Amino acid sequence: MDLTAFHQALDTYLRQQMPNYTLQLMELVSIPSISSSPAHGRDMTRILENMRDIVTRYGFRARIVRTPGHPAFIATLETAADRPWVVIYNHMDVQPAQEPQWNTDPFIPVLKNEAIYGRGSTDDKGPALAIIHAINFLRTQNLPMPNIQIVYETEEEIGSPHFGAFLDEHGDALQAPASILVSDTIFEGDHPAITYQLRGMQRLEIELKTGSKDLHSGLFGGVARNPLNDLLHALSRCVSDDGQLTVPSLLEDVWPLSPEEQQELDKVAEIFSLSKFDQDSEQAARYSDDSRDILMRTWHRPTFEVHGFEGIQSTPGMIKSALPYQVKAKVTMRLVPGLEPANVVHKLQAFLRQIDPGIQVIDRGGSRPVVTALDNPFMEKAREACTFGFEREPVFVGSGGSIGALPEFQRVFPQAPIVLIAQSLMSDGYHAPNEHFRLEQARRGIKTIAHYLTSIADFRG
Repeated sequence: MDLTAFHQALDTYLRQQMPNYTLQLMELVSIPSISSSPAHGRDMTRILENMRDIVTRYGFRARIVRTPGHPAFIATLETAADRPWVVIYNHMDVQPAQEPQWNTDPFIPVLKNEAIYGRGSTDDKGPALAIIHAINFLRTQNLPMPNIQIVYETEEEIGSPHFGAFLDEHGDALQAPASILVSDTIFEGDHPAITYQLRGMQRLEIELKTGSKDLHSGLFGGVARNPLNDLLHALSRCVSDDGQLTVPSLLEDVWPLSPEEQQELDKVAEIFSLSKFDQDSEQAARYSDDSRDILMRTWHRPTFEVHGFEGIQSTPGMIKSALPYQVKAKVTMRLVPGLEPANVVHKLQAFLRQIDPGIQVIDRGGSRPVVTALDNPFMEKAREACTFGFEREPVFVGSGGSIGALPEFQRVFPQAPIVLIAQSLMSDGYHAPNEHFRLEQARRGIKTIAHYLTSIADFRG
């Protein structure tokens, strides 16, 4: 590849097409595709219709696929019969946007300071659209690229509950890919990031019932069991004072880090900015001041987080002096390699019942962690692409987050490595008010993805 000519052609394309990219992204952001809200069910189809219109103008054949939940999307561009296939995944649904800190209407996108503000701009519509333009650049320049299938879903923000069934039912429409490309992750600091591991997630409700009605705390307090007190005691046994999971039977299942993972962790820890981490979290109190320990906690250790309760009082300024009879905690656990969702539920149930036999652990759905080997040859191609597009050597990172579709991809296509090339920055406001996507990140993302795709045009790993 003549990189000088390639770079010049890309610069010309970007000068010509970035106004079009900007208008397209603003239109996408204006569609409130909030998957968790029944009121926005029609918007799931609208957003896919919009993407169908875009990709068909760029040479794809596309169709919207119905599922028992929100729809999915398959688009195909065959470049040459003897070339490998690559699947590209993104999601078109977004988080709700009800935070009072929004400075603008989250679904009336605003272009300000070379960034597009609005819900979904960086998660995940902006990066998805950048990939489309990278493909269009290669197509218009008659440059080699693999055969491509795009798969979009509209349920990622609610855990991708129907994605596995979608893959099973429509597997005949999907070509077995040499690899899978995803751009739904975040930079760690100023360096471009290639994610090789994501944590899974297990959703749980943990319930304790000790009676059949609320009781007067003066007549029965100190004698009748208070299920809230007892459940809080049991939950506190699951996590240490410094915020780490303490269930022995689960900790023994966690895979140790390989020497390569230790090495990459050390590299990132050296450049990790604690002050920027504090800025992005708006000075949230931390359990640790050590950069390496923070990364270990975020990437490689499981979590146990209590998010709320049912059956408790919550009216501000009022206390009802009664003992509840039934309470339920809402809990999530982030899972690392070695922890399988069904086994986690079973072992947590056994642990909590040793504390209180009446505790019930209710499985509300889980997803497995995802790992791609660091020595996979597609990772080297991604490293070269990031160095070209972002003009800095990338770091290989884990991620504390979860993408529910990716374990299903690994189940259906176990031989296809998943490559996650980040375009978004931590400060872009994933799931937060005033979410935005910088146009400079889009330009660099287009350059990076174009380089990556043409470099693997005939590459089978």
